[in-house]
Amino acid sequence: MEEIFERFPNKETFDRYWQENYIPLTYEDVKAEYEAFAASVENRIFLSDYEENGKLSREDFMENLSQTAEFTFQDTLTEAFYEKNPQLYETAFALYEEAQLAGKDVHVADAFHEEYQRLYREFLLRLFDDRFAKRN
Repeated sequence: MEEIFERFPNKETFDRYWQENYIPLTYEDVKAEYEAFAASVENRIFLSDYEENGKLSREDFMENLSQTAEFTFQDTLTEAFYEKNPQLYETAFALYEEAQLAGKDVHVADAFHEEYQRLYREFLLRLFDDRFAKRN
């Protein structure tokens, strides 16, 4: 796998590759699956003590997702990301994995990780606004 670092020796090289190849995701890419999951568990996507408190908050609900909800939402986003950007996803993952094994710079593919985290937050906030904000 050493050749991956020959293709992407630094963050700037990967960032260029990212900008040239990234196909953006929108909430529509995950909306049906996010809402279907929430409906399947009757909107009980939070830790029980948080939900029993009765005051759902846009500011802290993400820290109070159940483990099942968190994994489901992350898996759904990962699948949507991979569907639109399979080569980009595999390249970023390979860079990160190889960097950890070889003791190289693990930040080369930060553009991927930053975008994933941004999308995860944005999409969960949208789900909250659509399904839960009116309950409070």
